Amino acid sequence: MKKSQLIGVSLVLGLGVVFSSCESLKKMAKNHAQVQYQVNPSPLEMHGDKVKVDISGTVPPKYFWNKAIVVFQPTLVYEGGQQDLKPIILRGAKTVGEGTMIDNKAGGSFSYSDEVAYVPAMAQSRLVINPVGYPEAKAEGMEVTNAAQASEVARNLGLGERTIAEGMMVTSSRIDQESSKMAVVPHKYEKETVIPHTAYIYYLVDTYNLNWRLELNKTPEAKAGIRVLDSLFGTGMAMKSVDIKAWASPEGEEARNQNLSDNRAKTAVKYFNSAYSKAVNKLARQMKVKASTIKQDIEPTVESMGEDWDKFIADLRASDIAEKNTIINVISSHTDREAREQEIRNMTVIYKEIEDEILPPLRRAQITVNFLEPKKTDEEIARLSLVAPDSLKLEELLYAATLTEDKDNQLKIFMSATEVYPEDFRGFTNAAALLYAKQQYDQAQQLLETANGLQPNNGAVLNNLGAIALAKGDFENARAHFENALKAGSPEAAFNMGLMNIKDGEYAKAVSALGSEKCIYNLALAQLLNGQVDQAKNTLNCMQTKTPDAYYLLAVCAARQDAKADVISNLKQAIQGKASLKAQAQGDIEFLDLREDADFQALVK
Repeated sequence: MKKSQLIGVSLVLGLGVVFSSCESLKKMAKNHAQVQYQVNPSPLEMHGDKVKVDISGTVPPKYFWNKAIVVFQPTLVYEGGQQDLKPIILRGAKTVGEGTMIDNKAGGSFSYSDEVAYVPAMAQSRLVINPVGYPEAKAEGMEVTNAAQASEVARNLGLGERTIAEGMMVTSSRIDQESSKMAVVPHKYEKETVIPHTAYIYYLVDTYNLNWRLELNKTPEAKAGIRVLDSLFGTGMAMKSVDIKAWASPEGEEARNQNLSDNRAKTAVKYFNSAYSKAVNKLARQMKVKASTIKQDIEPTVESMGEDWDKFIADLRASDIAEKNTIINVISSHTDREAREQEIRNMTVIYKEIEDEILPPLRRAQITVNFLEPKKTDEEIARLSLVAPDSLKLEELLYAATLTEDKDNQLKIFMSATEVYPEDFRGFTNAAALLYAKQQYDQAQQLLETANGLQPNNGAVLNNLGAIALAKGDFENARAHFENALKAGSPEAAFNMGLMNIKDGEYAKAVSALGSEKCIYNLALAQLLNGQVDQAKNTLNCMQTKTPDAYYLLAVCAARQDAKADVISNLKQAIQGKASLKAQAQGDIEFLDLREDADFQALVK
């Protein structure tokens, strides 16, 4: 055969292949409607600021050309833009390489999954596909990774555009970002502060009379204890209680020691009554009032302790006596009390230190008076906190904020604390919490940054910084602050992490975290998104004051339960309270089944 004839035959064959390829792909395009696509969920849903797209495709037998490569790349189309999702490759049985193989004779199936960041315009969107096919041979030596490149190879041979899902459910975006739980650092003010003071009276062996010439009663410690007690009596300071105890040393007979203990306690009571009366009479003369008007009627609690065996052993163990362990073992080996007492007497003969140093301090009475620190009245503290905050101690000033329900006065008090006591972080932290409630986020943040400098890594401060960040839409910093506050033990942060769980699409966790509070909007939202529609309705209905957003969420609950009348009534109240909800309802996929309903149209148009 001549060369020219060979070229002609080759050209004819090549054109035949091209024609055959085109016809095969055109046939796939013509029959594209036979391919079934199932989107789950449909309509699409936004969760955690993401939109996940899951598609299952079913290809019928005798549809897919064995030599074809198809690039499947969905697109999310919305007003003002579109988002191309990732591509995947479907290939015929007579092709090689990566991708899901679809057999011509048997048909086949494929799964597709991708996730894209949500933007508000996607609320009104369509999920569109237009797979692009080309013969494998035409892409030889080329790298085709997406639909645009495939179109160049195939000369724009799309198999046919189809909308496989319409609209997007964005109910999870309805979180109330301005309802974080704020931490208020508590004051440390004590309405009752006990100031205990203890004095001792010592006695000679076998006696119970008061003897101030006794050497132990003349020691600086003993004299100071009595002197301070007398001076405190002279202040007129109130007493909460008086406790008097008395002991004997353990070397004598038990009955005698108990008697000594009893009488020493009586001597101490007599001294207390005398010293207190003397001090009150002196104070009354100074005040020019009757002593009876300032004298407190208080009865001491008296305990006769008997012989002080425990202190004897403790003091012996703490002494410098070389054989102290042996002495303790010998004495302790006697279970009979009389034998033990005799053994102690024996030891005093051998060891002079026991008689001179260990036993005498055991013969004593202890007088403990629990005085009450003088306090301003709550009325005085409340008044001074507003007119003269610098006249109050820090704890008094912080306590004053709890004495009023007026939020403006509370803020004024905490701001005063930042000025009078700028070294303490609590005034800054608590003032920021009140400014947050007023939606004054920038000023609140400035105060919290100061607090964080004064008290780094404090759970309350970090939690409140997270709340400010969340209110401003800064989810990344909100999450970081809440997580760090949680590590620092903030209970408020544990609650607020529930809001982040909603953002993350972890609705069961959100329900658990937010469940410590009842009748709050965000808990209802988490319940609804978790499929607990009845619980969500109960939570919303028990809210003391329903917001327009709460009514809107009740309408969504009703729509999910096909309760048209409840949808309309709740939407009406929502729109009356917040006009912007009308446009939201009009395009909300939650109300898709009502879009042609006359009552719904009348409400949202």
